[in-house]
Amino acid sequence: MPIFDTHTHYDDEQFNEDRDGLIRSLPEHGIGTIMNVCASVRSLDRIVPMTRQYEHVYGAAGVHPDYADEITQEVLNKLRTVLAEPKILAVGEIGLDYYWHKEEESHLLQQKTFRQQLDIAREMKMPFVIHSRDAAEDTLRIVKEYMKGGMYGGI
Repeated sequence: MPIFDTHTHYDDEQFNEDRDGLIRSLPEHGIGTIMNVCASVRSLDRIVPMTRQYEHVYGAAGVHPDYADEITQEVLNKLRTVLAEPKILAVGEIGLDYYWHKEEESHLLQQKTFRQQLDIAREMKMPFVIHSRDAAEDTLRIVKEYMKGGMYGGI
Protein backbone atom coordinates (compact mmCIF):
# COMPACT_ATOMS: atom_id res chain seq x y z
CA MET A 1 0.00 0.00 0.00
CA PRO A 2 1.44 3.43 -0.93
CA ILE A 3 2.30 5.99 1.71
CA PHE A 4 0.16 9.10 2.21
CA ASP A 5 2.51 11.85 3.41
CA THR A 6 0.15 14.13 5.32
CA HIS A 7 2.50 17.04 5.93
CA THR A 8 4.84 18.37 3.26
CA HIS A 9 6.07 21.82 2.25
CA TYR A 10 7.10 21.18 -1.36
CA ASP A 11 6.01 24.71 -2.30
CA ASP A 12 8.95 26.06 -0.27
CA GLU A 13 11.68 27.90 -2.18
CA GLN A 14 14.24 25.20 -1.32
CA PHE A 15 12.49 22.96 -3.90
CA ASN A 16 12.46 25.54 -6.72
CA GLU A 17 15.20 23.80 -8.71
CA ASP A 18 13.88 20.24 -8.57
CA ARG A 19 10.23 20.46 -7.40
CA ASP A 20 8.64 19.04 -10.55
CA GLY A 21 10.97 16.04 -10.82
CA LEU A 22 10.73 15.33 -7.11
CA ILE A 23 6.92 15.45 -6.98
CA ARG A 24 6.56 13.38 -10.16
CA SER A 25 8.96 10.74 -8.75
CA LEU A 26 7.12 10.22 -5.45
CA PRO A 27 4.68 7.50 -6.64
CA GLU A 28 7.50 5.33 -8.01
CA HIS A 29 9.10 5.53 -4.56
CA GLY A 30 5.96 4.34 -2.77
CA ILE A 31 4.47 7.72 -1.86
CA GLY A 32 1.07 7.70 -3.52
CA THR A 33 -0.43 10.88 -2.12
CA ILE A 34 0.84 14.03 -0.44
CA MET A 35 -0.79 16.84 1.47
CA ASN A 36 1.17 20.04 0.90
CA VAL A 37 0.58 22.29 3.90
CA CYS A 38 0.76 26.07 3.52
CA ALA A 39 2.84 28.04 5.95
CA SER A 40 3.31 31.60 4.76
CA VAL A 41 0.92 34.07 3.16
CA ARG A 42 2.90 33.63 -0.08
CA SER A 43 2.26 29.89 -0.03
CA LEU A 44 -1.47 30.60 -0.46
CA ASP A 45 -0.60 31.60 -4.05
CA ARG A 46 1.34 28.40 -4.71
CA ILE A 47 -0.89 25.66 -3.28
CA VAL A 48 -3.75 25.68 -5.81
CA PRO A 49 -1.50 25.46 -8.91
CA MET A 50 0.31 22.52 -7.27
CA THR A 51 -2.92 20.63 -6.63
CA ARG A 52 -4.04 21.25 -10.20
CA GLN A 53 -0.73 20.21 -11.74
CA TYR A 54 -0.27 16.90 -9.91
CA GLU A 55 -2.99 14.31 -9.51
CA HIS A 56 -1.49 12.96 -6.26
CA VAL A 57 -1.10 16.36 -4.53
CA TYR A 58 -3.71 17.76 -2.16
CA GLY A 59 -3.41 20.78 0.07
CA ALA A 60 -4.09 22.44 3.39
CA ALA A 61 -4.29 26.24 3.36
CA GLY A 62 -3.57 28.50 6.29
CA VAL A 63 -0.97 30.83 7.72
CA HIS A 64 1.66 29.64 10.20
CA PRO A 65 1.92 31.65 13.45
CA ASP A 66 5.35 32.97 12.41
CA TYR A 67 3.48 35.11 9.90
CA ALA A 68 0.66 36.29 12.19
CA ASP A 69 1.65 39.91 11.64
CA GLU A 70 0.93 39.52 7.89
CA ILE A 71 -2.68 38.41 8.34
CA THR A 72 -5.14 41.05 7.21
CA GLN A 73 -8.79 40.87 6.23
CA GLU A 74 -7.62 40.61 2.63
CA VAL A 75 -5.49 37.57 3.52
CA LEU A 76 -8.42 35.96 5.36
CA ASN A 77 -10.64 36.51 2.31
CA LYS A 78 -7.97 34.98 0.07
CA LEU A 79 -7.76 32.03 2.46
CA ARG A 80 -11.49 31.43 2.04
CA THR A 81 -11.10 31.48 -1.75
CA VAL A 82 -8.22 28.99 -1.64
CA LEU A 83 -10.11 26.72 0.76
CA ALA A 84 -13.03 26.56 -1.68
CA GLU A 85 -10.83 24.72 -4.20
CA PRO A 86 -11.75 21.01 -4.52
CA LYS A 87 -8.33 19.57 -3.61
CA ILE A 88 -7.77 21.81 -0.60
CA LEU A 89 -8.90 19.60 2.27
CA ALA A 90 -7.97 21.36 5.52
CA VAL A 91 -7.09 24.66 7.18
CA GLY A 92 -3.44 24.68 8.11
CA GLU A 93 -0.81 25.03 9.23
CA ILE A 94 -2.24 27.23 11.96
CA GLY A 95 -1.57 27.60 15.67
CA LEU A 96 0.87 29.12 18.11
CA ASP A 97 4.65 29.30 18.23
CA TYR A 98 6.19 30.92 21.30
CA TYR A 99 9.68 29.51 20.68
CA TRP A 100 10.85 32.37 18.47
CA HIS A 101 8.29 34.90 19.67
CA LYS A 102 8.72 35.43 23.41
CA GLU A 103 6.86 38.71 23.93
CA GLU A 104 3.27 38.77 25.20
CA GLU A 105 2.18 41.09 22.39
CA SER A 106 3.19 38.46 19.83
CA HIS A 107 1.38 35.73 21.80
CA LEU A 108 -1.83 37.75 21.78
CA LEU A 109 -1.57 38.42 18.04
CA GLN A 110 -0.94 34.73 17.33
CA GLN A 111 -3.93 33.75 19.46
CA LYS A 112 -6.10 36.22 17.53
CA THR A 113 -5.02 34.92 14.11
CA PHE A 114 -5.30 31.30 15.29
CA ARG A 115 -8.90 31.99 16.31
CA GLN A 116 -9.63 33.78 13.03
CA GLN A 117 -8.47 30.74 11.08
CA LEU A 118 -10.36 28.33 13.34
CA ASP A 119 -13.45 30.45 12.68
CA ILE A 120 -12.89 29.94 8.96
CA ALA A 121 -12.42 26.19 9.46
CA ARG A 122 -15.75 26.06 11.28
CA GLU A 123 -17.47 28.28 8.71
CA MET A 124 -16.22 26.13 5.82
CA LYS A 125 -16.74 22.83 7.70
CA MET A 126 -13.13 21.77 7.33
CA PRO A 127 -10.62 20.08 9.62
CA PHE A 128 -7.53 21.97 10.78
CA VAL A 129 -3.80 21.22 11.01
CA ILE A 130 -2.11 22.67 14.10
CA HIS A 131 1.41 23.90 14.66
CA SER A 132 2.27 24.31 18.34
CA ARG A 133 5.72 25.01 19.71
CA ASP A 134 6.33 26.04 23.31
CA ALA A 135 2.63 26.97 23.47
CA ALA A 136 0.89 23.71 24.41
CA GLU A 137 -1.23 25.13 27.23
CA ASP A 138 -2.65 28.01 25.16
CA THR A 139 -3.07 25.81 22.07
CA LEU A 140 -5.00 23.17 23.98
CA ARG A 141 -7.17 25.78 25.73
CA ILE A 142 -8.17 27.39 22.44
CA VAL A 143 -8.78 24.07 20.65
CA LYS A 144 -10.93 22.79 23.55
CA GLU A 145 -12.94 26.03 23.45
CA TYR A 146 -13.54 25.64 19.71
CA MET A 147 -14.35 21.93 19.92
CA LYS A 148 -17.19 22.74 22.36
CA GLY A 149 -18.72 24.98 19.70
CA GLY A 150 -18.44 22.33 17.00
CA MET A 151 -15.55 21.69 14.65
CA TYR A 152 -14.85 19.20 11.88
CA GLY A 153 -11.74 17.49 13.20
CA GLY A 154 -8.11 18.39 13.44
CA ILE A 155 -4.55 17.16 13.61
